[in-house]
Amino acid sequence: MLISYWPPAQAIYIHIPFCAKHCAYCDFNTYVETPNSPAVNKTVNAICADIARSNPPPGVPIRSVFFGGGTPTFLTAEQITCILECLRATFPIAPDAEISSEANPGSSDAEKFAAMRSAGFNRLSIGVQAFDDELLLNLDRFHSAGEAEAALNAARTAGFDNVSLDLMFGLPGQSLALLEASIDKALALQPEHISLYALTLEPGTRFERMHTGGKLKLPDEDTELAMYETCIERMQAAGLQQYEVSNFAREGNQCRHNLVYWNNEQYYAFGPGAVSCLDGLRCRRERSPGAYNQKISNADSVIVETDEPDSSESLGETMMLGLRLREGITCERIMQRHGIDPLQYFAPQLEKFQREGLLVIDGSRLRLTHQGLLLANSVLSEFL
Repeated sequence: MLISYWPPAQAIYIHIPFCAKHCAYCDFNTYVETPNSPAVNKTVNAICADIARSNPPPGVPIRSVFFGGGTPTFLTAEQITCILECLRATFPIAPDAEISSEANPGSSDAEKFAAMRSAGFNRLSIGVQAFDDELLLNLDRFHSAGEAEAALNAARTAGFDNVSLDLMFGLPGQSLALLEASIDKALALQPEHISLYALTLEPGTRFERMHTGGKLKLPDEDTELAMYETCIERMQAAGLQQYEVSNFAREGNQCRHNLVYWNNEQYYAFGPGAVSCLDGLRCRRERSPGAYNQKISNADSVIVETDEPDSSESLGETMMLGLRLREGITCERIMQRHGIDPLQYFAPQLEKFQREGLLVIDGSRLRLTHQGLLLANSVLSEFL
């Protein structure tokens, strides 16, 4: 029988579910609202109340906090810093904790960034997606390439020295040359971190409906693969090392919070639709802001769904997530966490991928090769 050891949770995710506009490719739990509306104010208050009643165990310092969404910077500076202050009043936040927020160029300015920096935020992740106005229009983004550059400059003015940019590839109408132009612009701004994601057609999105109806032309698989290889080459040549399938950073600037996910560790989560991972249970909160707010007001539980992966599922997830990291995962870590030897348990998969040149075993470390990273989705799914 497999066992699982879960280290204490040292990370917190806050979900801000509001946006000014819904993007054509997005399937996140988001709702279009007007800034500082009654619904937004009630949700901010409910998130704070949710945090305050969480009753965390004493003595375990929080080492990463991440505000995602939605668009966290859709909130006013007072609202977003109020949530952070509530976290500090409830949890022991480590003095050197990474405190991140996603930011949209269309809802960011130097004054808001300065207030966030003063409150304790020390990392920003700016959702650029492309430095091309036509591509941004196709994506339903509500900012221009110039506004994206201005957002990064505003972050620097506010004192942020750890800034990440999100870029996408495989977009409708995007050629390899257009991708390279966006990469050039991003690198010229000298961010500490870049995330590069391939467009995925999520069920229920406008892009998925358009593609099904034959109205969305996307780059073919060979072109998308060439785009990904170009991303890797250009990032590494500029000094941003690939540390995960989709993420590149300068030394010391790897996203600490996302490493919690890739190491399959525990974390708290607050806000409509947020999913926590505690004591082996994944707990999803009420998705609808209105229903979430009402349940908080009534002192009812906001947990609407729980999932407890069995030991075998948890082991597969640890392998799959750990192999997303460029350095891979060690047999010792899996033994400590699950009490089994992965070289024996996953012998058929490991032999197959070694034979195909997709995975190597270096001492006690398992990691994907360059070719394995290019085909990561199909490789990693076989460990689940």
